[in-house]
Amino acid sequence: MNNSDSRFEKLRSKITNNPILASMMVLGTIIIALSTFTDATRNLLDLVISEKRPTINGEWVAEVTYPSGKTASSEVFSFSGSDTGLHGTASYLEKEQIIIDGSVKNNRIEFKTKTMEYPPDWNSGQRKMATHQYRGSVLVNEIEFVLETYGGFSANPPIGFIAKKRPGK
Repeated sequence: MNNSDSRFEKLRSKITNNPILASMMVLGTIIIALSTFTDATRNLLDLVISEKRPTINGEWVAEVTYPSGKTASSEVFSFSGSDTGLHGTASYLEKEQIIIDGSVKNNRIEFKTKTMEYPPDWNSGQRKMATHQYRGSVLVNEIEFVLETYGGFSANPPIGFIAKKRPGK
C-alpha cells in the first residue's frame, strides 16, 4: 500500500467512524446541490419570464390641482428612454422641467424635477430650490402619480393625480 492510499484510508476511516462529521458532509453536499439547482432554475426563469418595460415613451397629460391653486393646471409629461432609464420633461405649474434621476422598474416609474421657489414676500431676494419627487404606477393608458415636494419655502402635502397617454403621441 502506498502513502496516498494510506492517507485516503485514514480520511475515510475518520469520516465513517465519526457520524457527526459524516452528517455535516452530507448536509453540506445537499445544500450546495440545492443552491446550484435554484440558481439554475432562477436563471432559466429569467430568460422566459423577463419583465418588459411598460410602454411609457411619448406624451402624457394630467390635470393637477396644487394646494396653492383653486383651479387645475394642465401638466404635460414627455418620456423617453429604454430598459430602466427614463429621460424627458415634466411640467410643473405648466412650466416645462427636465427629468432627473428617472427610472422605470416593472410597472413603477420614479423621477424628480427641480424648480426655484421664491418667498411669499418677493422683495427679500432669497430663493430656494424645491425638489419634486414623482412616483407612479403604470397601468394600460394611465399612470397613477403621487407628487411630493420638499425644500423651497412651502411645505406641501403629497398630491395624487392621474396622467393619461396623449393619443397618437
